[in-house]
Amino acid sequence: GSTTFESGTGGWHDVSVGRLRWGLQRLTEPDAFLIGCTWARKHHRMFLYPGDFLALQAGEGQMVGAAKAQTPLLGPSGPTCIMEMSYRIHSGPQGFLAISVVDHTTGTTQLAWHTQGHGGTAGGRVRVPLGERSRPFQVELLALVDLQGSENVGVDNVTFEQCYLDVVSPTVELTCNFERDMCGWYQDQSTDFKWVRSMGQGQGSDHTTGSGYFVSVDPSVPWSRGQRAQLVTPRQDPAAAPRCLSFWYRLAGPQIGTLNLKLQPEGGKEVVLWTCRGTQGSIWHRAWATLPATGQQPYRGCVTRLPDWQVAFEVLRDGFLGDVGLDDLALTAGPCGAELSCSFEAEGCGLAASGQGTWRRQSNSTGTVAGPAADHTMGTATGHYMVVSTGRGSLPAGHTAVLTSQPYQPSVPTQCLAFWYQLSTGAPGSLGVFVEQSGVQTKVLSVSTMEESGWHRGHVTIQPDGDWQAVFEAVGAGGSHGYIALDDLQVSDGACPEPVSCDFEQDMCGWSSPSDPRLHSFAWGWKSGVPLAKYAGPKQDHTLGTRNGHYVHFDTSVLGAGGTSALLESQPLPAATDSCLRFWYHMDIPEHLSSGELRVTLHSTAGQRTVWSVEGHHSRGWQGSVVPVQSPSEFQIIFEITTRRWPLEGTVALDDIMYSAGKGCHSNPEESVEAKPSSSFMAEVVLSLLLALIIVTLMATGGWYWLKQRGLASRTSAESDTPQGFDNITFRDVRTRVKDFPDYP
Repeated sequence: GSTTFESGTGGWHDVSVGRLRWGLQRLTEPDAFLIGCTWARKHHRMFLYPGDFLALQAGEGQMVGAAKAQTPLLGPSGPTCIMEMSYRIHSGPQGFLAISVVDHTTGTTQLAWHTQGHGGTAGGRVRVPLGERSRPFQVELLALVDLQGSENVGVDNVTFEQCYLDVVSPTVELTCNFERDMCGWYQDQSTDFKWVRSMGQGQGSDHTTGSGYFVSVDPSVPWSRGQRAQLVTPRQDPAAAPRCLSFWYRLAGPQIGTLNLKLQPEGGKEVVLWTCRGTQGSIWHRAWATLPATGQQPYRGCVTRLPDWQVAFEVLRDGFLGDVGLDDLALTAGPCGAELSCSFEAEGCGLAASGQGTWRRQSNSTGTVAGPAADHTMGTATGHYMVVSTGRGSLPAGHTAVLTSQPYQPSVPTQCLAFWYQLSTGAPGSLGVFVEQSGVQTKVLSVSTMEESGWHRGHVTIQPDGDWQAVFEAVGAGGSHGYIALDDLQVSDGACPEPVSCDFEQDMCGWSSPSDPRLHSFAWGWKSGVPLAKYAGPKQDHTLGTRNGHYVHFDTSVLGAGGTSALLESQPLPAATDSCLRFWYHMDIPEHLSSGELRVTLHSTAGQRTVWSVEGHHSRGWQGSVVPVQSPSEFQIIFEITTRRWPLEGTVALDDIMYSAGKGCHSNPEESVEAKPSSSFMAEVVLSLLLALIIVTLMATGGWYWLKQRGLASRTSAESDTPQGFDNITFRDVRTRVKDFPDYP
């Protein structure tokens, strides 16, 4: 397969059956386009000097289809196997050049790389990862252009590198910002769809510079199939001490799925070190995970060398709507500090259990263990949480079970500790939350009863004067059985907002948006006003009135006709009388369509009640609304978007949600909800008024001049013609004296 095509096809053979075929062609003069290219200067054999290359030519068949050339059977191959080649394509958007891998044992063909024409000439040196393949395979070269329209495709200098099974993988530095290359990270070819290095393509900018490269997965691209994509390192030598891997990630879209970080020991069971599920908005987030020591260890008097290992980022998608990005990976010595966000899906996040009872990490996938039927993070029986049994047999009355976090090192004067908890019915005992500093504990929250079953959100504002720890203490009440559970701990900068109230600048403030393709439900997104081709929304938020402000949004075009919806759900709230919900909404739906509806409902065990709704287009600015809220029992506030037609293009956004319990909806100056148009909207209004004034002035001047000329013309009988009808612009007052008629006998 490796060849320069100077002495023949190098084992490549044409298997085309239509109007196009692959064949050798000689370049007799240097290519003017390639001489000026940076990559051509680095790789002087890329069509730059006379010589042979593989080109698309006219075939003898009549069928219109892609030309195809194949290598001989290759492989098996090692994990770092790469095919490299030079190419040039001159084609319109309908043309393409692609590389596929054919496995004849399974009868499958997998797309490895492709490029589309764009109306001009493009080319370069491309590296296509082929990866580890246990069975023989063939590489296919496919292309389609219009040769009669002077379009063409050429390929040269094909090489296969590091493909032997016994090739030792080069040492890879896990730290990478992807600005120059992949730093040794490569695509696992056994997975279904691909990680690619790119500059965004409508998803947003990179994290490093704002205009550079990152790696991403987009399951909506046409060649994506299956459920899994994996980015891995070559095998690494065992490590003698733990290390901390930090990275920035973006998980966006109404049905994106899960991002996992895994450790894969050679020949052993893989371990999930970190995981995140569901949309986190079109915003970069930072995460950390400790890579455990995997070096030598004593065993029965001998020193045993542990196996090599790999690190992998894995995407498991729920649907085809969304994308995942990774950037700025950094590996440092020593374990990571206390995790600022923990869902317990991967591990216990360093929380230490003590006391008479035992906190344990579990799921309820078997349906037989004591604890919540589903976790809060995923809302499924397979999701994990921390739980302690409070029955008298496990935690007698007055006995405690303690769960303590690692020390947090605050960077700001005020922080917010938020978490979700669930207490069983009956006599579950009590949950106390403490803040510990310098060995001194201060109780900041206590819960002993819940009005309804289910997950509830707790939050505490912390003002530490140094490192601090969160302590969760469960106290038994002597009941026959019971439990207390915790999930989704998060520490963020700044004071905690009031329940439900949120300006969306830091996070979602406990608002959640479920996504389940099986139920045709879609998640709301979270973004700033920075324009994104893939995720449209207002150019400015309401809080700051700038493109850097944040809000929640939803693209209505993904909804189908009937039975589909997008829900934004609050945390459970206690029974309310004379309470008030204030919020700002933005409905950018085409004016001729009125089928898109945004409504507010109150959901409780008694049912669901709509308390506010609006349909269709509502100007181009932010609009305020006030909704009285009353509920005799615990309830949730839900914002729901539905449509009656499909597709319905448009976006709906929400910002500055404020809930006041028991204070009524009597507005004051600080809580006014009069419309507050953005600065760009005001500018558009002013310009429109000025333009309208100019048009009216010109029309008035032209009309006056026309009337004046018409009046002058009517005064000259020679210039008069037979009347053509009524003049509805103006009437002239003409008076004529008629002489008396003579009398006739």
